[in-house]
This record gives sequence, C-alpha cells and structure tokens, in this order.
Amino acid sequence: MVATAIIALSVPVSASAQSFCPDTLIRIVVPFPAGGPVDSTARIITEPLKDALGQNVVIENRSGASGSVATGYVAQQPGNGCTILFSYDTHGVNPALYENLPFNTLKAFKAVMLIGTLPAFMAVHPSHPWKTLDEVMAAAKSDGNLPYTTGSTGTLAHLAMKRIEQKYDVRMRHVSYRGAAPALADVLGGHVPMMLGSVNALAPSIREGKLRAVMQTGNDRHPMLPDTPTISELGHPGLEVVSWIGAFLPASSPDDLVVRLSQNLKTILHDKSVQDRLTGIGIQVVGSSPAQLQTFVENEVSRWIEVVKRNDIKPE
Repeated sequence: MVATAIIALSVPVSASAQSFCPDTLIRIVVPFPAGGPVDSTARIITEPLKDALGQNVVIENRSGASGSVATGYVAQQPGNGCTILFSYDTHGVNPALYENLPFNTLKAFKAVMLIGTLPAFMAVHPSHPWKTLDEVMAAAKSDGNLPYTTGSTGTLAHLAMKRIEQKYDVRMRHVSYRGAAPALADVLGGHVPMMLGSVNALAPSIREGKLRAVMQTGNDRHPMLPDTPTISELGHPGLEVVSWIGAFLPASSPDDLVVRLSQNLKTILHDKSVQDRLTGIGIQVVGSSPAQLQTFVENEVSRWIEVVKRNDIKPE
C-alpha cells in the first residue's frame, strides 16, 4: 500500500525558471512506513528542497521486502527529475540477501548524495555484569549459545554481529523478531540479554539506565551517547558499520539533474536548523558527492555479499 504525504501544497514558480521536473509534483520515494529514520529525514529535507527547486514535493512511502519494493519501483521510473529515492542501508544489503532482485542495485540508479549515517549500539540488560565488548565476547565463548537480538534476520546489525563473532572466533544465537520494537521490549524485559540496534532506538533506554551501552559501531563517538567508545577505539578498526541514508535518481537521469540535486541538497544540509533537526533524530550529517556515494554503495554491496555467503543467511 502506498501512502502519500503532501508536504507542500503550492509553490510559486516564475515563468522563466527552469523546472527540475516537468510534472506538477516531485516525489521522494521512501522504502519504509512513516516514522522511521529515512522518512523522518525526508520530511526534514522536503520543505527546504521544495523552496530550492521551486516545485511542489510529496513523500511516497512504499514499504515491503526490506526496501526493495520502493527501489524496484524507482528503478523503472523515467529519469526526468520527478522521482527521487531516499534509501537506507538495506540498499547495500539486499543484493546479498535476495538472489532475484528485479534490478541491478549498482546500475539501476545514479547516486546523488550520502545524506547521513547512524551507528548501532551494543546494549546489555543491567542484570548481566558485562561492561565491555571483550567481556561480552568472553561470555559468548564460555556459553557457546549466548543469545542476542538485532531485531530481524538479515538486518545490517545482524550482519555486523556476524563480523564481530568472526573477529572473536565465537558463535552466538541470534533471536529474530519482526522488527526492532518487539526485540527491544524483550531485551528491556530481560528475556534476551543484549541487542545491537540503532542509536535512535536504544538511546532513550540507555540514558534512563534501563540498558547498559557496551560499544558503538560508528567511526566517531555519537553525540547522543558520547561516553560510549567506538569499536575502533576498542582495538577493532575495520569493523565499523553504520546505517545510512542516501539520495538516488533513476539511472536514465541526465548528469545535470544529478549535479543540480546534489548542489541543492548540499546547500540544505549546510543550514544549521536542518542540521540540528537531523542531529535530533540521531543522524550524523555527511553530505557526500555523487561519486563518493557510488563508491560507498559498491563497497557495502561487496562486503555484505561475503558475510551473507559465509554465514548462509537467508531472508525471512
């Protein structure tokens, strides 16, 4: 089911202005329901983007199949500037999980900008004594069946945990749920001892002392939880993993549209009020070039294919 949220009803456009899109509306397609980090980011950016481009902009939430319903839809749209994809880390994971995607992730889109990132945090229930990643992994080596959750099978956090297990030469038991909310509820209830989850999902419980943060997977300490060390600080450079939000256009889009959208997004992200709103929902603003996003996605696809194959992970 497609939910469309009208963000702007009318925008004056001068007769001499060159429209970004020849239609009356520009659509930002979000691969998930309203309320998540991609949708929230799109809603923060949509109004200033509408002003910058001088056209009406709407958000379409097209959820399903870990984001591949929306990405497949955008891949089939004309490259006329009227359809923009705001995608998530699933964009780099799905090629590893799904063998028969109806599009080639690396060829069906033109990268525009890596907008921002969110690290994952490892949090344990306070009934357990572990205060460091080494202590958690020592317990896992001793137990041999120590449970944890990341929400669902095949998520970026799940794949990240597999890399950590490999680094420490341990095997843990992944408890899968239908999303992060029920998983977090069981961790808070003490039914599962730990979770690797996004900062925006876990930060409130960590701040309230309901969970204890052990480490985070980003490149730098996150301002929401600045006392929590990065996995690199703990001696494991190369295991950094971040969820990410990127903007894409269909592959047939001309380069001048890519450049124009990239420049407008960069200007928007330089606005302090926009930065503050994004930071408030846990996003660390990046604002990359199109080429940097393309390289980033290529690297993500490559490494997650290796992890999925090594661990024989199947989507649920």
